[in-house]
Amino acid sequence: MQQTNNLSIRRRLLISLISTIVILWLISAYFVFLAAHHEVEEIYDATLAQESRILATLMLHEIEEDNEAREDLQNLVKELGEDFINDSASFKLFIDEFMADESEKDYLTLVPRDYTTGHRYEAKLAFLIKGVNGRTYLRSNLPTSFNTFTEGYNNQIVDGKLWRMYGLKEPSGQFHVQIGELMSVRQETVSEIVFNSLWPIIVSLPFIGLLIWIVVGGGLKPLQSIADKVKNRDPKSLESISTLGVPREVVPMVTSLNSLFRRVQRVLDNERRFTADAAHELRTPIAALKTLAQAKSLADEKNGHGNFLNQVVRGVDRATHLLEQLLTLARMDSRSLEHSHIDEVDLHGESINILASLGATALEKDIELAYEGEEHPVMVPGYTPGIQILLRNLIDNAIRYTPEKGEVTVLLNEHESDIKLVVTDTGPGIPEEKQQGLYQRFRRGEDANSQGSGLGLSIVKRIVDLHHATIEMANRSDRSGLTVTVSFPRAC
Repeated sequence: MQQTNNLSIRRRLLISLISTIVILWLISAYFVFLAAHHEVEEIYDATLAQESRILATLMLHEIEEDNEAREDLQNLVKELGEDFINDSASFKLFIDEFMADESEKDYLTLVPRDYTTGHRYEAKLAFLIKGVNGRTYLRSNLPTSFNTFTEGYNNQIVDGKLWRMYGLKEPSGQFHVQIGELMSVRQETVSEIVFNSLWPIIVSLPFIGLLIWIVVGGGLKPLQSIADKVKNRDPKSLESISTLGVPREVVPMVTSLNSLFRRVQRVLDNERRFTADAAHELRTPIAALKTLAQAKSLADEKNGHGNFLNQVVRGVDRATHLLEQLLTLARMDSRSLEHSHIDEVDLHGESINILASLGATALEKDIELAYEGEEHPVMVPGYTPGIQILLRNLIDNAIRYTPEKGEVTVLLNEHESDIKLVVTDTGPGIPEEKQQGLYQRFRRGEDANSQGSGLGLSIVKRIVDLHHATIEMANRSDRSGLTVTVSFPRAC
């Protein structure tokens, strides 16, 4: 069956929550970018307009002062007369320079940029004040020249770079102001705003993931507790799982599990009850049939006609053996050591007794029974009738499947951690691929000449499980035959 890698609930929630948070952050970053871009545009555009008005006001004031000075000088010349001015060479030179046409020269010169104390963004700002006569009144210390004047806001590409411009025409029409800044200034500002808004969230993402992992793990503890209870419980236990402290969302699942356990328990109880009842009901008529057959056989033996009835008696014996096994299995299925009287069972003594009781059966096939190992009482805690049934079934099976003149040996050895009971025979053995299947009910070996119900090893396995022991089956390596090893722990 192909295995699938199922994603855990914790991992699935972590991936879902982190993905959702990241998506929400990306959406938030997009809207932060839009809002920052809009606000930066608004603020920077307002700054351009404000700065242009300040420059226009200052420039207008400067021009008015210059016009007033010229007017005062012209009045002075009129009052003094041209003869006086011509007689004073220095005064005439001053008047000629002051009144000269300097339209080809900037009216004012901006203080040079200080690269040590100035700001790097100064190189990204520019302005120009120009009169209607084409004279430049004032401009920034940049090699950049603005192409055309456009009133209001506009974008221009100057020297391969995009500039944001604002043009203001002086109300009296004497000059216009053009001020601009590189668009990269705004882009850098927007990027800084978005980055500074998001980097704390990006840095905290691993910590948020760890926090989610811990919180989700704590929330899943009740579910994990239920899973551990189901996983670690005895495979034969069908007790209901308590819903105390179970989250409301998990209660329906636990209730369904408990309902399933109850249905399985009812099915098993009905099966055991049927087996026990059927065996009890059949025991009496079979016993009566055997008695009649034996009585009739004794009467017919005198006439030489008892062979057929002897076969009937043997068949009845087999049916009786099957019933006994069914009853034993029913008792074992409904029993556990916790509900049984636990004794200190002597494996040595019980082994000797069972071997003695099966001596006649072995003698019919000329099979040699032997015991080896410990010669003193070997005590294990357990259920005495169960141990007796285990020994009888193992030795009886070995006798059944061992051919005539064979050997069956019981070996008992004590070890530091366990006690091993080994039953070996010289039968045909069992293929490895079929050994595990023999523990199932009504499964028999392949020897068709043997008599049995197929329940012996199933009962043995049940008794082994009740005593918390283990059973292993292996073919002999030295010769033909089978070895069955039961290991009892020192303490149940």
